[in-house]
Parts: sequence; C-alpha cells; structure tokens
Amino acid sequence: MLRLAKAFWDIAIWRRTPAQLPASLFLLTLVAGTAALLEGLSALLPPVSTDRLFTRIVLSVGLPLGFTWAVLALTRRRQRFLQTSVALLGVGVLAELFMYPVGSLLHIMGADRLASVPLGFLMVVALIWYLLACANIWRAALDSGLSIGVAVSVGYLLLSIVLEQQLLPDT
Repeated sequence: MLRLAKAFWDIAIWRRTPAQLPASLFLLTLVAGTAALLEGLSALLPPVSTDRLFTRIVLSVGLPLGFTWAVLALTRRRQRFLQTSVALLGVGVLAELFMYPVGSLLHIMGADRLASVPLGFLMVVALIWYLLACANIWRAALDSGLSIGVAVSVGYLLLSIVLEQQLLPDT
C-alpha cells in the first residue's frame, strides 16, 4: 500500500506519469473504494454533513470516472482509461487527506477571523498543487502540452463546482 501511495505522490510531483501504473480494474476499484471511504469519513468532520452522503460519494468518485471516460473517448485514447482514472483518483485521495482536515479546521476557527488566513492560504496552495498534479496526468494521458492539461483540469474543477452547487445546494 505504501508503494501505491508513493506512486501517487510521484505522479503528483511530476516524477512519474499514469503510464507507469498498471492498467488494472482491481486497482481502480481499490482506489475508487478508498476515495468513497474518505468522502464518507470527511462527512464526519466539522461541519458534520452526513445528509446527501450518497450524492457526495457519487460526485467524488463517479464524476471523475465519467469525465475521464468522456475526455479520453473524445480524444480517441480510451485505452488509457484505467491508468488515467487510477492516477486521478489516487492523487485526489492524497489531496483530500490534506484538504479535508485543513478545511474542517478552517470552519472551526471561522473563516472570517484573522487567525484563519494561514489556513486559507494553505487551502489555496493545496488547490493549485492539486490542479497542477491533475494537469500533469492529463498532459501525459492526452500526449499534449501543459496548457491542455491545465485547461482540462480547470474545466473539470468548474464542472464539479457547478454540479455540486446544483446537487448539494446547502454546502
């Protein structure tokens, strides 16, 4: 398990690409299950929000899988689906392991307090890092330049924000 976490870390810091991961349905299921479990556990962090948990899990696991399939199908690279999906979900799990506790702490402290500024800064840095890590994955999956990778990453982020606002209006 540590080797897998290290592989995701190496992808996130641009030392590896998704092509170096095995194209394994079992691995995709394992990483998707971990992402779903982490989403469920994050619902228990302040502010506790266990309502619409199924929708949150579908958004955190199903949306990246669907988006990945659509982008790779449009670019005629469907054979890269397993590795790209595993990489995106794995890097997402790494990001969530950091961002969920920091976001919870930010909520507890109160976002309007001066003492929360460093936490807010950490969240912005983590989001930028996550977008760049995903851009690296997309760049490699699409055999493109960084600008295309960033565009796909930002496009996914915007889509996920819009869908979350539509399906989870209370959050």
